[in-house]
Amino acid sequence: MPARLARLARRTFARSTASASALGWMFAHSGHCGIFLPEESGDPAWPPATTYLQTGETVTLPPPARRVTDWEDASSGWAGLDGPLLSRPLLVHPILTLIAAETPYALPVPEP
Repeated sequence: MPARLARLARRTFARSTASASALGWMFAHSGHCGIFLPEESGDPAWPPATTYLQTGETVTLPPPARRVTDWEDASSGWAGLDGPLLSRPLLVHPILTLIAAETPYALPVPEP
């Protein structure tokens, strides 16, 4: 997903104690971010700005020690290693879909 969309989602979940652990580990690469989901999490479809990779597809991950602070630069790294590895699709999907539909996430997001 675009880095701005990921940052908005992370900020939204951070504000809610009930869903604080909804987002798992997050990696960044060239202005995009990825999260890990359990298998069979592709239905319903994710928002148009996102790409859901099926089981068996591959993605190259950054080294574990590489952290990024500017998610929208060209580097690769981990934007978050907090909580569980897998994100919780039943919590993440509706929020991400709502944010994607209502937010011009192509614009920069100021840091908190």
